[in-house]
Amino acid sequence: MAFVLLNLFTISYFLHLTARVPALGALRLDLALAGGAMLAIAIQYGVGGGLRLSEEVARRLNLFLVYILVSLPLVTLHGSVINNSPGWIKVVFFFLLVVGAIRSEKQLKILMLVFLACQLFRGLEPLYLHITTGYWGDIAYSHAAGVMTGLHRLSGAPFDVVNPNQLAWVIVSTIPFLFYLLWQLNKKGKLLFVIIVLPLTQALLLTGSRSGLLSLAMVIVAIIMFSKNRKRTVLIGLFVIVPIAVILLGQLAPDMRERYLSLIDSDVAGADTKQGRINALVEQIGTVSNNPLFGHGLGTSGETNWNIMGGSSQITHNLYVEILQETGAIGLTLFLLYIATIIKSLRRTLQTLAEKGYAASDWLVRLSSAALVWVIMDLFYSMSCFGLRSWEWYFFGGIATVCHILALERKELISAEPSYRSEEHTSELQSRITIS
Repeated sequence: MAFVLLNLFTISYFLHLTARVPALGALRLDLALAGGAMLAIAIQYGVGGGLRLSEEVARRLNLFLVYILVSLPLVTLHGSVINNSPGWIKVVFFFLLVVGAIRSEKQLKILMLVFLACQLFRGLEPLYLHITTGYWGDIAYSHAAGVMTGLHRLSGAPFDVVNPNQLAWVIVSTIPFLFYLLWQLNKKGKLLFVIIVLPLTQALLLTGSRSGLLSLAMVIVAIIMFSKNRKRTVLIGLFVIVPIAVILLGQLAPDMRERYLSLIDSDVAGADTKQGRINALVEQIGTVSNNPLFGHGLGTSGETNWNIMGGSSQITHNLYVEILQETGAIGLTLFLLYIATIIKSLRRTLQTLAEKGYAASDWLVRLSSAALVWVIMDLFYSMSCFGLRSWEWYFFGGIATVCHILALERKELISAEPSYRSEEHTSELQSRITIS
């Protein structure tokens, strides 16, 4: 029951069913599904055992959660923290639900299938609307040679809540999983990968997101970095990426190509917004000095910018400065330790599986590799976007924890088998592990 409710919660949360169907919003569907799943976990496994709070990633996250609670009297904007807490607690549910409800590889496969299907829908729906109705969703203004110009940019679909940069991130976030779970599967998987990635890349370019394009480059670099045969990976990458890039870039309007050119040319339209982002970040770092140890409070980045800088209530577009503003140096340290533990857990998973002879083609190896590449990408992307109260670090923290638990269960199951077993029995054991 907890597993079913987790998948329903995932679908409802990412596809915004409560916005698409107002009656579901009136019923507080997301809260009901998450609460029901938590209750089912507690009934079936108990709170401690069900949520696996003894796992290292969980301990690090719990330490951060406790700090947020204990430091409440020491922050500068107490009331705002209380008002902003429900939205944050909602995304933390992802960690608790994933580690509590996922008990087998089959369940993890289904959850990842549901998750990726939702993300692909979010990435392709606005592209479909753009092609069929001319939908864009956003417009960016900039100065070039003293002239104000406007650029239409593709954002999330009307019922989604993501701006162009966030839509680009949604798209880029799927690429590592599509690569490892499809491209490295078989020939049919490679074909399906290309079929899916072509429209996704088109949607990515239409967002006009420079940070999204750079994050995609980081995904490619990370895949090459973790590849055992780097030269072969580079050649295959060039064979696939260059034709796609030539075809899609050729279809872009001149003003959109100019926006991407602003990454290296300061005289074209869009270059001023890049510099403006840098200048704002420098000012936002200065707001930390008011309470450097404990910060201004959870969810108060926008309010802090308004109170101290004036004129803008926008959340700081840098995860690390955002955390520093809201939770201080202590909170930033604890959160970075949580992220470091996610990386450590994924690396241990891969090491455990390698020690037991599982090849790179093994499903759990491929999923853990994809998650590790995603972490590297998001650490880079987080330099240009907020994320403390977003779902991703909590969802993938749960995925990393479950992958490590399942790898240890494989290890224990294989170690329990006598060494004199025949090859036929070993094959049967591998089949049993896969089924479980």
